Amino acid sequence: MHQTAPPADVFEAMHDLMHVYRSHMVRAIADIHPELTMNEVRALSFVGRRKGATQKDLVRHSGADKAQVARMVAQLVERGWITSTPNPEDGRSRTLALSPEGLTLQEAVRGLRQEVSAQLLAGCDAKTQTQLLTLLEKLRDDLNAVQARSPQN
Repeated sequence: MHQTAPPADVFEAMHDLMHVYRSHMVRAIADIHPELTMNEVRALSFVGRRKGATQKDLVRHSGADKAQVARMVAQLVERGWITSTPNPEDGRSRTLALSPEGLTLQEAVRGLRQEVSAQLLAGCDAKTQTQLLTLLEKLRDDLNAVQARSPQN
């Protein structure tokens, strides 16, 4: 059993865990499509979950700069994985949606995520997984509350 760890060790362990997960996902995604990146996977997932999402929404969600997101969206459109149409509510922006090919790709990645996650969590029983998820959700909510109370920079 671990002694009480310094708080930074908790985040270092989460970082290490995400690095392992990401490494497994990158290798597995390459089997689906060799040009598909993790950032593109996240973008496809976001666009698939958010009907009427705009490029600005994607910038806010991803934390990437506008130019990066614009280049990625252009590539996703060029590959035929998303569509970009004028926003009927705001003529200055465009709404993004998954194309039929993008939807197929997103579903393949979703299945892959389930497989990789199940493999990586095979050593944890269902109760442990539920406890871990509960703790991570609480931590996320607590961090969001701290951020909400912090003065804007």
